[in-house]
Formats: sequence, C-alpha cells, structure tokens
Amino acid sequence: MKQQFARPVSVIGTSSLPQRSFDDPKMAGLSPYELWADACHQAMDDAHVKPKDIDKVVYSQFANFITMGGVMAPVGSLEEWAGKPITHIEQACAGGYIAFTEAVNSVASGQYDIVLVAGLENPKHFNSRNQPAYKLKPIKEYDNGWWSPGRVLFDTAYTRFDGVSDNLLTEEQGKYYIKHYGITEDELDDTYNSMAMNLRYNASHNPRALMHERYEDIAKKAGYDDPLEYMRSEHNPKITQYIRKSGSVLHNMEAGAIVVCSADIAKKYSDHPIQVIDDATVSNTTRYPFNFHQMNVDVRDNLYKKHPGIKGSDFDLMITTVMTSGEQLDSAEVFGYLPEGEGYKYELEGKTRFDAEKPINPHGGDISFGHGFGCAGVCMLGEAILQMRGEAGGSQVPKPVNKCLVRGMGGGHTTVGIILEDQN
Repeated sequence: MKQQFARPVSVIGTSSLPQRSFDDPKMAGLSPYELWADACHQAMDDAHVKPKDIDKVVYSQFANFITMGGVMAPVGSLEEWAGKPITHIEQACAGGYIAFTEAVNSVASGQYDIVLVAGLENPKHFNSRNQPAYKLKPIKEYDNGWWSPGRVLFDTAYTRFDGVSDNLLTEEQGKYYIKHYGITEDELDDTYNSMAMNLRYNASHNPRALMHERYEDIAKKAGYDDPLEYMRSEHNPKITQYIRKSGSVLHNMEAGAIVVCSADIAKKYSDHPIQVIDDATVSNTTRYPFNFHQMNVDVRDNLYKKHPGIKGSDFDLMITTVMTSGEQLDSAEVFGYLPEGEGYKYELEGKTRFDAEKPINPHGGDISFGHGFGCAGVCMLGEAILQMRGEAGGSQVPKPVNKCLVRGMGGGHTTVGIILEDQN
C-alpha cells in the first residue's frame, strides 16, 4: 500500500508492560511516574535509541487532573527531555490514538526525525494534592466521591444523556443491529456473550492481559456445563437492555510507549520496522442518532477514499476499541473486515479468536485485556506492532500479519482509523 505522508514514517519500538492495578502486591510502593518512565525506556530500548535521540515527546493522559494530584501536565518536567518539545494530548479514550497520529505527522512534516509517543493512566487510584506520588488512594476515597467519566466528557445540560457512565452510547449499536439486520434480541445477547468468551480466550493466552480465566472454566466452577447458559444467567447480569457485565470495559492502570521515526533511517535502529500507511480522525456529537456507528462510517470513508480499491478483507488483522460489546461488531462490519449483517455469526462460531479465520483483538480487547483511558490507544497500537513483528507470544496470530487495521474511539465524540503495514 502507498503511504499517504509527504515523508514516510515507521514504527521502530514499543513497550509491552502488563496490564495491572495498584491493588496488585507487585505494584506496591510504585508511582505512576515510575511506570511512565519504565514504559518509555522499554520502548527506547526496543528501538535501540537513547533519550538524547528523541526530538519530541507526545503523550496522552485523560484523568491526570483527578488521579495525579491535580497536576495538569505531570510528565512535562522529566529531566531526560529538558529543552525538548513535549505535547500533552487529552481526547478521552481516543487520546492515545491521537497522540500517535500527532507523533507520526510530526515526523512526516520533516521537522523531527524521531518522536516518542506515550500514555499514562491510573483510573482506579489517585494522588492526594501535595502528597508523595507513591501514596495512592483508591478512587472511591476521592473527596467528591466516585468521579464519573460521563460527567466530565459531556455537558449534561445539553445532551440527551450522560452516556458513558451508563454504557448508553454503545447501547445504540445493539438497537441499530437489530433494526437493520433482523436478528432477535436473544440472538444479539448470544452474540455479545460469545464475543466476551472469544476475547477472554484471547486474553487467556496473553501474559500482558489483565484477565486470564476463561469463561468456560468459570462456568464449570459455577455448575454450568454450557458456558452460554452461564453467560445468560444472573452470574452475568445485564447492565443495560443489551449489554451484560462481561461486555463492559475493565478499567486498570496502563503505561505504554512507542517510538516512530523517518522511514529512511528506520533500518539503522530496527531490523523489523513497521510502516504507518495512513490515518484518519472524525468527531461527532452525542446528540447525533447512532453516533458511534456514524463515526465508524465517516472515519472509514475518510481513510479508504485515499486508497482506491481497498477492502476491509485486505487486512490480516483488526484491532478495535471495545468499550462495550457493540463496538467490536459494528466497527468490524462498517470497515468491511467482517461481512455486513453477517458478523454476528463469526462471533457465535468463534471465528474472531486469535487463532481462527478472522482474528479481532487477539490481545483480549478492552473487556479482557484492560483499558486505561488516555493510554489505551498506545497499548492497543503496541499490541498491533507486536503481532506484526511476530512477537505477541501466546496470543500471536498464526498467519503472517502484513496489513493491520487499528480503529480507536474515545468519549463518544472521536473515532480514529490507522493502517499499518509490514513491508519487510
């Protein structure tokens, strides 16, 4: 595929930190700053560059005003990059993807040769103001009670609902699917439950994922021979009309980093650079009917129009945000990776597992791998890069991954599409 940048750009390094929480004893005594530094150094080591080689840093963080002691730009003063430009991106859960595109375009412009993009998020704990960074408290002890992402994402006086806090935005995707493709609510329920099982199967093979126990094993422990029967039971309650607990995002601490550079110097640093072919970003309003679906349509059109003849079936792998079950099904069909109106069958038949016909989210997706708000996109892109280099470990897709489509979403108002290619 032809790169759409004036100056070709490659990925030469990525971090691969596991998804964890500060509740984990292994994290005792650590602070978010140390995790940020660990991710950045891991990506630089992978790229065989030193901090002095980095010309610019772009980082994404959404909840720092709550979780990092009220500091607006907590990593802006790290001495490793004193005198270098550091840009903070805040675009809710799309921030990591936007930070990546900003880094890519910074290199493509010719102004910078090597740029580091990073993310940091700690949704379940926070620093009290004027306290040492390692003195973290559970978010439930935050002075104003649990902070609702929905209420910081939307002006609730003017929107139909405050959306994300109640999973209502992605609820519309289920309504859309039933309306347009004629499946029943029970069939949609089984589809979403099968998707959760498929993603947990993927995560069970990925040591970097947050959750590893398969739903089949969980069902057996609860006395169910049929795992779908368990998934339909009170053990997996519905939290909206269509979405069950198993189909909703898992929040956790994340830190991740990626190094991009001009393609003409990539081989100097990496034996296996991955080329960035193109990206597209769109925004919309939560008042727009079927907003998530429409943003998928818009970003697909903006991305594909520059590549005549491109089809979703051209991609060997799709990685997509799955804050709730409807996102994966809708985006896979809109981008043509799965056939329109038939994608639910692929989930029911387990064909989207990492070792099956049409792998989606082989790392486990946001509902089993984990999700750290503004850092999520960086970690998702990192997983895509590991897959393309054949370094994803137990969840490695068995066929070569030469072309990968990454689709990200954040806050109910921004969707991103990115095309990566292994041109080795």
